[in-house]
Formats: sequence, C-alpha cells, structure tokens
Amino acid sequence: MTGPEWHIYIGRIPFAERSNFWVSFESDNKLTKTKSNIYNRCLPCITNLYEQLKHGCSSITLGTAYDCWKITAVLKGIEECQSLLHEFEIRFPGKYVYGKFGSGQANAKTRVVIFHAESIEERDWLESALAECLPVVDKKADIRISRACEVLYAELLGDWRNWQPETPTKPPSTISRGVL
Repeated sequence: MTGPEWHIYIGRIPFAERSNFWVSFESDNKLTKTKSNIYNRCLPCITNLYEQLKHGCSSITLGTAYDCWKITAVLKGIEECQSLLHEFEIRFPGKYVYGKFGSGQANAKTRVVIFHAESIEERDWLESALAECLPVVDKKADIRISRACEVLYAELLGDWRNWQPETPTKPPSTISRGVL
C-alpha cells in the first residue's frame, strides 16, 4: 500500500489564494461533525454569549465555550496547509479530526490550519501530533492554542488561560464599544 487507507476530506477551495476564506476539513467526507457543530454547538454558544451580554451580566457562563479548543498551525500559504493535512494523514491514519484552514483576513501574509477539540486530552494530543508533523512542512512554523472563539471572548474575559466555567467580565471601561 502506498498511501493511507483513510483521508482527511476538505471542502471546496476558492480560486483566489490571497482572499479571506475558510475551508473546512474532516475525516468524514460529508463533513458531518462540522455541519452538526455549526447548529448544535457554535450557534448556541454565540447565542448564549449574546443573551448574557444583552442582560448586562457581570460574568459570563461559558457553557460549551469552556471545552472548545483550537489548535492552530501558522503557515505561509494554502499549499503548506494542504501539505500539513497530508502529513497528518500519513502519520496518524484513522485518527478522526476536523477543523478549517485559510484566513479571515484578506491581506494576511500567512494562512492557518485550525484543528478543533472538545476536551483537554484531545487538545494536548493534537498539539503533540502537530508538533510531530509541522517540521516536515515548515521547521519555523508556530503552533498556537486558543479557547472558544477567542475573537468574541478575549476582549470581554481576558486571557483564556485564566477563564473558569463562569468568568467575570473585564470592567466595561476597558472593553471596546463594538463588543458590548
């Protein structure tokens, strides 16, 4: 056998390399977990945050956000993102993974591969697996860990390393108006 018996399937990649886009990937060719999480995990999580902010809560009950992890590899371009996923397939056949790659910023000089995890154990395993695969693609690439949708929560709650299941918000005077 010349290749792995299973694959990491990816969604459609837009034509423009330097635009802002995300491409989902998953071990299931129908992207079942990715699609399910949008409506059963992500949307309720964002709604939960919004409702608490709307009611002026001085602390945020994180719910599923507390157990939502992003393990991110920062790379130079889409080709490297795909190479990393291929290397992962070869080294860890049969390991179920899901996430996305690309960038949310059109003019970014890098692209990222974000693996999603729903437990600390899974987060730690993915970090270790990425540390093994990444040097094959780019010896200088970084791995970053974040919790929940950091872009939504960080300004409200500060560094994710200090979060608890219920975390006090930062003083309103330190939070930009666009967030509140």
